[in-house]
Amino acid sequence: MSPKKQKTAYQNPWPLWHQLILMCWRLTWLICCRWTPKFLNPWRILILKLFGAKLSGLPFVHSSARIQIPWNLKMEHRACLGERANVYSLGRIEILEGATVAQEAYLCTGSHDLSDPTLQLIVKKITIETHAFIAVRAMIMPGVNIGKNGVVGAMSVVTKDVPPDQIVAGNPARKIGKRSLT
Repeated sequence: MSPKKQKTAYQNPWPLWHQLILMCWRLTWLICCRWTPKFLNPWRILILKLFGAKLSGLPFVHSSARIQIPWNLKMEHRACLGERANVYSLGRIEILEGATVAQEAYLCTGSHDLSDPTLQLIVKKITIETHAFIAVRAMIMPGVNIGKNGVVGAMSVVTKDVPPDQIVAGNPARKIGKRSLT
């Protein structure tokens, strides 16, 4: 479900029924998953699937990960969301096979149209391709694609696509090397 057009900057872009389901999601995650140890990952995966997340194989989702809208999340086999990772999934987020999102990384699919007085919500998909690595506290902005085997350094802010096998770091993130897997 996409957000609706706002009439004012103070209007919530999500319909009431959507907000109620999200409240149910947050409460369910808090009660059923937030406290669970690492070995109960299959239980967390089941809860995410019940709320519409598209999960294939056996991805890993840490119990302290924060997922805004689970039905906008897709994860493949051995994809990983680390401790306190933030998945601000107002739009689609895909984390493909073997990709890792480390501790406290922030994947943000939402922004605002600053040229519009109502500050319309804008959502753009984020894709983290196979075997990519997002290091601790990195921020991935809306519409960014991290290529296969790409690496984002710690505390980096990524505003543009990262090509396959490229290592980027900094704010804004810039190429600092090439990843060679032997």
